[in-house]
Amino acid sequence: MSNNVTVRPEQFEEAVMKALGEYGDEAMEKIEQTTKTVSREMVSELKSSAPSGGSYAKGWSHKGQKSGAYSLSEVVYNRTDYQLTHLLENPHATGGGGHYPKNVNYTGTIARVEDEYTQKYMEEVMNRL
Repeated sequence: MSNNVTVRPEQFEEAVMKALGEYGDEAMEKIEQTTKTVSREMVSELKSSAPSGGSYAKGWSHKGQKSGAYSLSEVVYNRTDYQLTHLLENPHATGGGGHYPKNVNYTGTIARVEDEYTQKYMEEVMNRL
């Protein structure tokens, strides 16, 4: 995008709109790249911090969703054992007086990773723009 543009007064509005459109397209491309990169890193973090290496850990994935020209979201989810995400984040009492999960060290890991990568995402977007 050129920084120096000479226009006549009657063409000023058109030139500004064109420049803003180009900036919007460029910004959206950078945001899209950042969104995919950060969500991919978040999935890796969730896989490595899962309480076991089984299907729960392997089930973490992400997918993009577009709902317009300038609307983008990336969803991080567990495609195989999605029911466990709630149980592992929020321990529950069992009928025998115990609780599930037994290993409470994992409790809150998803929320911690989400907060960490939300902050990282915001910083990356600000740096790229």
